[in-house]
This record gives sequence, structure tokens and C-alpha cells, in this order.
Amino acid sequence: MTHVLMMVGNTIAHDTRVLKSALALADGGMQVTLLGASPTDFRQDTWMQDVRLIRVPVPYRLRDRRLRRVARRGERRLELGVSPENARLVEVEAQQRIRERNDLGGRDRELRARWALARRRIVRLRNDLDARVAEVETDLLESVNDWWNSQDFGVSWRRDLPEVDDLDLAFTPVIDRVDWDILHAHDIHHVGTAARAVARRRAAGGTGAWIYDAHEYVAGLPVYPPRTPRSNAAWLDLEKEFARDADAIITVTAPLAEELRRAYDLPVTPTVVMNAPVFSEHLQEDEPGIRVACGLPEETPLVVYSGGVTRARGVHTVVEALPSMPGVHLAVVCVPHNRTRPVLALRDLAESLGVEDRLHLLDPVAPESVSSFLASADLGVHPMLHFGSHEFALPNKLFEYLHAGLPLAVSDCRALAQFVRGNDVGAVFTAEDPASCAAAIRDVLDRREALALRIAEDPGLLEPYSWNHQAASLRGLYRHLLGPEAVPVEPTAETSLRDVTEHYVTRDDRPSLLGIGAVNAAGQGWAWAKALEREIPGTATFVLAVDRDGSYTFPADEVVPFSVFRENQRWSAAFRDTISATWTHALLEAGRSIIGRRYGADFVTDAAALRAQGIRVGLVLHGSEIRDPRANAARTPYSPFADPGDELTARLQLERDQLAPKIAEFIEAQHGPVFVSTPDLLADVPGAVWLPLAVEVERWAAEPTAFDAEIPVVLHAPSRARLKGSDAADVVCERLADAGLIAYRRLGGQDATSMPDQVRGADIVIDQLAIGMHGVAAVEGMASGRVVLAHITDENRALLPDCPVIEANPETLEDVLRGLLADREAGRRAARAGQEYVREVHDGRRSVAVLAEHLHLHG
Repeated sequence: MTHVLMMVGNTIAHDTRVLKSALALADGGMQVTLLGASPTDFRQDTWMQDVRLIRVPVPYRLRDRRLRRVARRGERRLELGVSPENARLVEVEAQQRIRERNDLGGRDRELRARWALARRRIVRLRNDLDARVAEVETDLLESVNDWWNSQDFGVSWRRDLPEVDDLDLAFTPVIDRVDWDILHAHDIHHVGTAARAVARRRAAGGTGAWIYDAHEYVAGLPVYPPRTPRSNAAWLDLEKEFARDADAIITVTAPLAEELRRAYDLPVTPTVVMNAPVFSEHLQEDEPGIRVACGLPEETPLVVYSGGVTRARGVHTVVEALPSMPGVHLAVVCVPHNRTRPVLALRDLAESLGVEDRLHLLDPVAPESVSSFLASADLGVHPMLHFGSHEFALPNKLFEYLHAGLPLAVSDCRALAQFVRGNDVGAVFTAEDPASCAAAIRDVLDRREALALRIAEDPGLLEPYSWNHQAASLRGLYRHLLGPEAVPVEPTAETSLRDVTEHYVTRDDRPSLLGIGAVNAAGQGWAWAKALEREIPGTATFVLAVDRDGSYTFPADEVVPFSVFRENQRWSAAFRDTISATWTHALLEAGRSIIGRRYGADFVTDAAALRAQGIRVGLVLHGSEIRDPRANAARTPYSPFADPGDELTARLQLERDQLAPKIAEFIEAQHGPVFVSTPDLLADVPGAVWLPLAVEVERWAAEPTAFDAEIPVVLHAPSRARLKGSDAADVVCERLADAGLIAYRRLGGQDATSMPDQVRGADIVIDQLAIGMHGVAAVEGMASGRVVLAHITDENRALLPDCPVIEANPETLEDVLRGLLADREAGRRAARAGQEYVREVHDGRRSVAVLAEHLHLHG
């Protein structure tokens, strides 16, 4: 199958020409990959029907370095005045002289006063002169820059367009890795990149060809910031160098095709592929249109402009015409959005003219819905100014208006005027002439019904300009260039953008490799990973943990110091590349990042970056990062968060309140599953899934406690004493220990590797007495056959049927311990039941089942 790699220097999303071209070739049976610029700092890999879209970040370092160099040239080098600090010092000294003169005799006092006054005058004169020199320098530099940018002598795209090299550096690694047969360079930006890629392929003994798709007349590009005559000349220099090397050229109108053949003495006239809508689509009459979006009744005259808003597009002309058209409203559908600087300038212009209530600035709709959205307007306007490229242009919006049934009012740019007059579908006005524009719009409004009827009753009017016709021309060029077998199908209908959606690539075609990190809280990431590898043969895992203080002891595949994780961009880049190359799934812990701080401290951008590369992403939350302190205090009277003014409580509440909306958005957008490691957290994270805690049963296995020692050992080893109710445990257990009834072992900061022995050496394990839900320590205690105590609320008990953890809280702990000492058999029963419960719920099998179901894991 012939593989086409298309390149475009934008994000692709709103470039209907590029998307339709790619789908047209895919409809013809070709393999198509679209390569564009990512709107983010990370690569995005998606599919649209059978077309693969790859978007790569373009840092534009070379362009920005040149801009900084130009800015530095504009910094003033001449300074005649006194710095503000020194000026202030002179002022202070002058005041001091005035005070001193009161202590001196007549003559000395008078001389010193005069000298102080003279110094102050000198400073003012020098600073005034400095300000005037600065103004002259600034004006001179601006004049020199303006003059330089208006000239084209000595122009070189290599020097004047560093952004071309930025794009080349970003795109070339992908181009060289993809096994393409032909490169299709959309617009001027990539002609050099395509030519060099084909040359490399041929030099290595391979074959390849490339097509230049000329979207505009480069020799006549409009001039508006940041474009200058010099930059336009540089783009033309780029086109001149490479256009003749292309194996074929495509362009957008017949006049432009003839002009390109003449300008470059081409042996063949470029193929015309106009950017036209798919006219076979039916308008979506049941969806709200532009009139509803503007809040206007049917009888209000509504003019619409849809497309990019720049000075060269001339939309300001229509705004300036509004005062001459009382009652007429103008809707501008702004691409890419209605917050760009030129759009805001339109708003300001409308306010200055007193017509802001009749100007509606709207965000764009999906490309496939444009005509349906516009259909409720009265006419479409295209007020382009006179630039060389505009004289040859028949923009897509022209046909979108007609497909919507709207007559046209257009400026007198050559191709526009010829089309409207030749087809009798509207009126023509003088470009950038508000009075002429107003007259044309009034004329069209007066003839609105007749013109609309003319458009509706002439089925052949748009057929030559339909996308079906253009797509056939595109496929015909490929057949001519590569042979008839390259495009084996001629579809009866083109794929509509309305019929396809873009979705992320997945890596489900290979065995799962699940990455977990970067917390590995209480070793749970490692426990889940090992259980997965054990229960689903063929899967693999990787567990990353961050060591924050040098005391991390839980097992992990990589333990990285926090300073490296936070600051080392080289480590972050290498780890990101490892993930991209190997992982199929990722489980991000505790709402934190996993790729260092490259994209921020929380999970949001990391998750987006991973999903954009086809990696399925899930989140897992362990406790304090998402538990709502306020709600916990309402659920149990023993909550450690009872005092909202407490420093720890306030901090955890703030962190939770900041994280919770991000988690909720992740769930609502269905970006992936969200797991919680204990079921009490389900109340704090609506929509989450319980992922049971897991332990390696064999590592913790022991004979259940005989619970027959005269003085049994009670163990309490809290991970965070404040949150576990440890103060209450200490008071009760130390009192019983002093009475000789128990031996109390209180541990803190214990090495994880020694904990199994510590637990086996105890009879009773106290997990926590405050939060209202047991944690990992309880599971480890039960796995070792110990009697486990914890405070679990009735609501949480209902979520844990048959859980043998014995209820104890700060008020009942002493009675519970004394009761166990009196009824040793009850303790032995609880210990045996605990081991059975762990083998049923927490040996990893349930955890793996949950992960496999919601993350689609497989061997």
C-alpha cells in the first residue's frame, strides 16, 4: 500500500483542506500519515478514520534567539544622564548641604547653598538631555528597522526565516523514522524539509517523491504584523529554491496555477485542488445556528463573516460600514477563537463607532458544521484587501456560504469578483471602502430572496467547486505520478469530516507494560505490579518511587532522589523517552506527576502527554491527598481533622480542594479510570473504583498467634502518627504496660524490610484509631495471623463484609484490650479469620482483576 506522509506547519485541527486531502487519499486506498505541530509541549499521536495524525512540539528556539538578538540591538547604548539611584543621592546630598548651611557663617553658607543648587540643576539638565537622546535613538532604530524590513536586497530564507529550521528540526526525526513513499508538503513552510528528505532517501539507494501543495501566492502575500516585505521576500526565496525540485505541484485556483507555471517555467501546469466543502452533506437544520448564537430574531438582517481575522482579511471594512446600515448586525465567526488581538481590535473599533451592540464575535464551530451553522444568516461577506495572493484566491468560506444558501457580498479582488459576477450570486464592492461595502450589502439584502432562490435552484452551480470534484483531481495526480496501482479505489462519495472523530492511538496490539509511580505508597505500587505479573503471564511492570529524604526502603524498579525528580531535566527527558518507547499503560499515584516536574507538579499534563502517545492512563489515590478533612470530621468523632484551624488540617484541606476538581474533570472527560486504595475514599471521589490493597502473602506468612503468652506484645507502627490516633494508643498501651498486662512496642520510621519480623513478633497490631478506615498495616498484620485493631466506621464496615479487624477507638481501646486478655480464644479466632480474609481480598488477585478490567491489561 502506498504510504503518503503529509506535512503542515500548524496543529491541523482547523485546517479543513489538509484534513480533507488526507481523507480523500485514504478513501482511495492509500495509507496516510499527517504530521503537524503540537499545541502542547509533548507529542500527540491520534487517528482520524484511517488517517494517522502525529503532532510534535516545535520549540522555535532559533526564531526566538533571533528575536532576542534583534531586541538587544534595540537597547540603548548611549547614556548621558544620572541613574535614578545616583540622582537620589545627589538630592540627599543637596538637602544635607541646605541643613549644613544653617550651621555656617554667612559667606560659607551662601557658597555651599549655591553649589548644591547648581548640582541639582546639572542633574536635571543631564537627565532631560538623556531622555531626548533616548527618544531620538528609539525613533532612529525604529526607522532603521522599518526601512530594513521594507527592503528585499540580500534576502535569504536561511538567515531571515529561522522558524523554517525550527520546523525542520522538529519534523525531520519523524520523517526519517516513517516508511513513506511520497511526501506531501502543505504550504511553503516544508518545501526544503521535503526536498532534503527525498534527497537523503535517494542517496541511501531508496526511492521517494514529494509534492508541493501551494496554498497561497507567496509572491503576493499580504503584509501585516508580524509579516513584513522582507519576511515575505524571504518566503519567496524559499519557494524559488525548492519549487522546481518538486515532483508535482498542487495549488488552489486555476489563475494561481498559471501564474506558478509562468513564474518558475514549470513543464506542467500545477494541478488545481480547491478547498471546497463536501456539498453532498445535508445541512443540520435541527441544530442551533448562528442567529440563535447571536440572540437575534428572524427579521433582523444578519451578515456573517467566517474565518481568520487579520487586517488583510478586511473585516474592519464591514465594521466601519455598520453605521451606514441601521439595524444590520454583523456576526464574525473567529478562527481560531474570539480572543486574538485582531479580534479584540474589531471590538474596540465597533465601540468607537457606537455599533458594538450590532457586532457579534463568536468562537468557531467544528469544520464539518460550518455551513449548517451559518445557514440562518442573510448573506456571507468576504472583504479581502488587495494583495497579490488575494487576487488569485477563492477561499473555502465562499463555498461554505453558498452551501448554506447565502448570497455573497465580496471585495473586488480579481478571482472573487469574477466568480460572484459570473455566477450572479451577489454583489461586489471596492476593497477597504466602507461606503461601497454598505451599498453592496444593502443591494444583496434587497435581493436576498431572489438570490437565495437562484442558488437553491441551480444544482450545477457548485458542482465544479465541490470537494468530490477536487478530491478526484487530487487522486488523479497521485495516479499520474505513482501509477494507477498507487490509488486502487475511486470512491463514490467522500468521507465527511462530520462522519469522523479524532481519537488517541492505543497500544493494545502488544502485551501490556504498566508503569506505576511516582509514590509507591507503603509499597503498594510494587505489590500491585508483582501481583499483575504473577496473575497475567506476559504482562510487565515498572515501578518508580521518589525518595524525598533519603530514608526510602520499599522495593521499586527505580528510586530517584527528589532533587533529581524535581530539577534534573536530563533525567526527566530520558525517562519520558523510556516511557514513550516501552509503556502501554500508566498508573499515576496520589495526583502527582510521574515524569518529574517537566510539565508541572500534578498529574494533569503528564496524563495528557501519555494519553497523546497512545498510553492508557489511570489514577490511583491512597488517602491524605484526596480525603476530605471536613467530611471526615463529620463522619467520625475521633477524626484528626476536628479542628479546621489546625495547621495540618488546613493544609490537607487546601491540597484536597485543589486536587479534587482536577480528578473530577479527569473522570467526567473519561480520560481513564480513577482508583482508590481504600473504599472509604469512594465517598470523597465520586466515580472512582476501589482497588484493594495488596500484600505478598508469602512474605508476611506466619503461624497465627497462639495468643497464649502471659504478657502479649502489642505493636503500633504508624506511618503518620497524627493521622493514626497514636497519642491515644500510647496513653492506653503505656498504662496497661505499666500494669504488667501487655508489652507495648511503638515503632516509627522503621525500615520496610524489617517489618515482617516485627509483626511476627507481636500478638496484637493496632493500625489506627482516628480516620475511620483500616490501612496497609492492618492488612499486613492480618496476613501474619495477628489480632488487628482499628477504628472503622459503621458506613465503612458495610463496604467490608466479613472484615475481621476488631473495632477499637480512643474511648474503647482499653476495654477492647482487656476483653481480649480475658477471652484469648476470641483473639485466636480473629487472627485465623484475618489470614483467610487477606487470602480472599488482599492477596493481589482482586486487585489484578480490577486493574485488568478498567485499564484493559493483557499478556
